[in-house]
Amino acid sequence: MKIITTPMCEDVLKIAGLDNYTVVKPSEIKNADVAILLSETQSDIPKISVKLNTFTQVYESVLKIQKEFDTTINQSQVDVIKNYIDINNEKKDNRKNTKVKVYSNFLRDTLIDMGFTIDDADYECIVVPDYWNNDIDEDKKVITVPSHKNVSRSIIERVKERYDLLEREICTKQ
Repeated sequence: MKIITTPMCEDVLKIAGLDNYTVVKPSEIKNADVAILLSETQSDIPKISVKLNTFTQVYESVLKIQKEFDTTINQSQVDVIKNYIDINNEKKDNRKNTKVKVYSNFLRDTLIDMGFTIDDADYECIVVPDYWNNDIDEDKKVITVPSHKNVSRSIIERVKERYDLLEREICTKQ
């Protein structure tokens, strides 16, 4: 069976214990039996969708691939992910009263997973991806978060860096 994936998804395949695949650019998704791709990536070939915006999504994607291909997961990396999920869950109560406006689906996923409240009317700051090029004409703090090109290839590091940035930059009520 020929399996392809993109560079953004490769780590989740490794963590899931899948080792027989080819990494291609998104523009080269073709000639395979199945592609393991981000949920928003379009494909003409059969696709297994993964979401990788939060530690919870990464964990669920690892389990999905492991189940689909009956692989042996990299338990040490799964333990690291589960540890980050636990740490995040412990902090959620302290974040729930912090309201933020967000301009991106992947950042919305992250902020909700972290426990922040999304509110388009009454908010303390605005969160945008680094590719956002529209002017924000408001007197609120704007936090810019790296998206695809300006992040680590490591899925664990990528998600951790975003969580750390948002934790540091958003004025949470403690």
